[in-house]
Amino acid sequence: MIASAENKYYQSLLKKGNGSILKAIRADKGAGRGLIAGGIVLLGFAVMLGLPCVFFAASRLAGLGLFGLMLLPGILMIILGIILKNKREANWLSYYQKEYGYTEEDLLQADKELSSDSVKLVLCRAVNATIEAFVYGFITENYVLINGVYPYLKKLDDVIAVAFSDSTLQWCMVCITKQDKDVMAIPLHTDTDRKPLLCQEVMQEMCRSNPNILCGQQIVCEDKFYILEKDGAELIRLYNEGRKLEVVK
Repeated sequence: MIASAENKYYQSLLKKGNGSILKAIRADKGAGRGLIAGGIVLLGFAVMLGLPCVFFAASRLAGLGLFGLMLLPGILMIILGIILKNKREANWLSYYQKEYGYTEEDLLQADKELSSDSVKLVLCRAVNATIEAFVYGFITENYVLINGVYPYLKKLDDVIAVAFSDSTLQWCMVCITKQDKDVMAIPLHTDTDRKPLLCQEVMQEMCRSNPNILCGQQIVCEDKFYILEKDGAELIRLYNEGRKLEVVK
């Protein structure tokens, strides 16, 4: 589903990142978040199981031991999780620079566009969910950001071709860019029967922002036919040599 910047889930992300979508997505993943969640669970067990043992167990000392056994690790996990999460937040810019090779100026421009009212959002239902409450794609005038297991950020001018792939057990979106050496497989985080539509919506918005992007698996170059997901490396080479690529109609 296509949505605007008024979407409440997008606004929640924006709030998490203090106005920065790239920062929010970077901070929303990783070991820190898992440790915090695990620590909260242990604290819950300490209150629900350990605390009653202190008052009602045959041995109060054993009850205290059980309570402390769950309480202290829970607190330590939360503290460590917060430290790791804050570190990810502080290093978000250097992370994207290292992963995608863009300059600080490029990334700040991308973040500005991603946080603007003109951004287009592609929402989906997370696996086994019942509502479309996950912001999977962000498309701006010049950038595309996919919110997957790892964030995937690209300038739209760098994207050569994109297509849907159902040739493997994990249906995905495949993409080649000027900087890649081979095709990139991007997971589609929704139920299997909804993956084709999700991919189509992302590609549609990408091509609206940059009509030069080729959308489709079958590509022809100088009367020779190629399949994007199989011949990605060769297609990148041909494109960078200045050869004309076209999608087979």
